[in-house]
Order: sequence, then C-alpha cells, then structure tokens
Amino acid sequence: MSDVTVSAGEAARRLGVTPITIQRWVDSGVLNAERTPGGHRRIYVTELRRIIAAGRPREVSELLANWLGVMRTGDPGQMKSALLTAREKCGSWAGVADEVASAIAELGREWEAGTRQVFEEHAATETLRRGIILCGAGFRCAPDARRAVLFTVEGERHTLGLSLAELVLGEAGWRCFWLGEGPPSDELQLLVNRIEPDLIVVSASSVTPTKAVANYQAELGRVATTGNVEVVLAGGGAWSSTSNMHRVVTFEDLRAFLREREPLPRA
Repeated sequence: MSDVTVSAGEAARRLGVTPITIQRWVDSGVLNAERTPGGHRRIYVTELRRIIAAGRPREVSELLANWLGVMRTGDPGQMKSALLTAREKCGSWAGVADEVASAIAELGREWEAGTRQVFEEHAATETLRRGIILCGAGFRCAPDARRAVLFTVEGERHTLGLSLAELVLGEAGWRCFWLGEGPPSDELQLLVNRIEPDLIVVSASSVTPTKAVANYQAELGRVATTGNVEVVLAGGGAWSSTSNMHRVVTFEDLRAFLREREPLPRA
C-alpha cells in the first residue's frame, strides 16, 4: 500500500464529510489508516481513492441529503431548528459547522454537475445564512470578552464559512465583529487600530487567485506583528504556512485553537 497519507481533516475535505465521520470510519475499519506517535490518524491516499470510486457510504449520503432538504425549504426558522437539534447531537457548534460545510460543498458539486441552477444554490445558502444568524442572536458575551474580527480576503464573496465560524467563536465566549467581504489591504492597519481585536479570522476560497491570497497574507502578517494580533487563516485558499499565523482546515481545528487560549463553557 502507498505510504502517502493525509490528515483526517484533509481526508474529510476531499470526501466531503466531517472529520468526526473520518474518525468513525477509521475506528470501525471502513478506512485503513495509520497513527502518529501522538495518536493522530493519518489516512492513506489510496484509501480515499477507493472510497471515491465506490461511492460514499449510505449514512453520509443521507446526512447530506437531510441538510440539503432543510436548506431548500426557504424557511430560516426551520433551518434554525435543524441547527439547534444538530448542536444537541454533536455537542458543539464546531461539529455542526463541519457537517454543514460538507452539505455546502455537496450543493456546489450539484451545481457543477448541472443538477441545480444558480438561483437554487443561492436560495439554499441564503436560508442557511439566515438560520445561522437566528442561532447566533442568542449569544451573550462578558464585557471584557476577547475580540475577534471576521472577514474574507479583498474581493472574496464567499462568507458563509465565516458565519459558521462566528457560531464557534460565540460559543467559546468571544465577542465577534463581522465584516464579511474583506477590506482593502491598505485599511488593515486602521482596522486593527480602531477595533483592537485579539484575533483576526480571515478566509479565502479555492477560487481566489494565489497571488491575491499571498499579497493579502503578507499585509496581514505585517499588521498582526505590529498590532500583536493573532491571525487564523481559514477556507480552501492557497495560504502559505507561517510561524505567526494559524491555519485551520476544519471548524474542529478552530475550536481546538480557541480551547488553547481560554476554556470553552460547559455544553
């Protein structure tokens, strides 16, 4: 068997499932994997190809179909109920967000295959976005809560992932400043000066040009260093690995990052 492996998070991204699903498949023998000395699962690339060729297990197809069904109702209230029910089942908003992210990816695949029209995709994602807002409206943070500002790279319009990240941050007690589509890079220093965040969460999708991501990241790095601000790089963009910025692939990655900084409240 090939010794080329990927992390559970990367395997989840490639298969369009949650990291928790990957862990369950490995533990039950559906996927062959190895473990690092630290106990982390590393999945063989040949195993991913086998699963893709065979088709995803029925439980995943049903899970994604259920989420897509709710998204297509056009009812934000029903979407909120589904999200809250999933929160009780998963035990954290990070687990829910990873499930929903897989459904979003599935929706995109349906559009690429021509089985869904653009207006249908937009309607479904807007229903999801409004449901997320309704869930987040109940969060309360302490007056001295740490501050996080969320936005995309300049010119990036895919903000749904940040909406899910806001749920993860809110659950951890952070005060969030939502910007959505990213400000010009020459405004980043002013943004930090005025908002004074402890954390910047910035996302880029895989369709964002590599050069644009690199240029924006370079300015972020400069501003973060001078302002003593931590930066989380999210989404499928072509981010570069650096020592002073934190790359997250899944929402569980984000949750783990936050847990290292302050304890999460009890579920």
